[in-house]
Amino acid sequence: MSDVIADAIRAARKREGMTRAELAEAATVADGATQRFTAAVVGYIETGRRDAAGHRRRDVTVDELVDLAAALATTPLALLGEHAARFGVGRPPECPRCTSGTGALERAVRTDIKGLGELDGAEPSLAQTAYALAAAIDAGGGEDGKQIPALAKELRATLKVLTDARAAKQLPDGEGDLFDGLGEPD
Repeated sequence: MSDVIADAIRAARKREGMTRAELAEAATVADGATQRFTAAVVGYIETGRRDAAGHRRRDVTVDELVDLAAALATTPLALLGEHAARFGVGRPPECPRCTSGTGALERAVRTDIKGLGELDGAEPSLAQTAYALAAAIDAGGGEDGKQIPALAKELRATLKVLTDARAAKQLPDGEGDLFDGLGEPD
């Protein structure tokens, strides 16, 4: 479980553009912080400070999980990832910072992708690309909306690759076209 949490902490830290030292400072001063963090401590948490056999010598404590989640503006359940189900939660909640201020298209894309279930392989990267494209469209498409057609075309292509990959796993070969009857975007 600590490896999953450590990976989630590292990913959230990088997504926030923080160094280990910056995360350590933010976690130390977070509201209700229970301990002092250093860049070395954050590094040990992220890497597990492995022994010669590759076994993790440094696990994540509950207090550290809570403090680091607060510093990363997310929830401890989100950092638990796949293990959140052990605590009666079907899926970890979305990162509040990731979804705050999202526009209607990005919310719809997130809902649709969430409906696909667990993503694997290249699917998470495709989902992140789709979210970014939808956010760009929601933001107005730059240059007085001139980029909206190109962004919409790229969003549609990204979603098609994502759903085609999913369909290939679920449908027998040669059965059905998921986009049959769908027109081009306006």
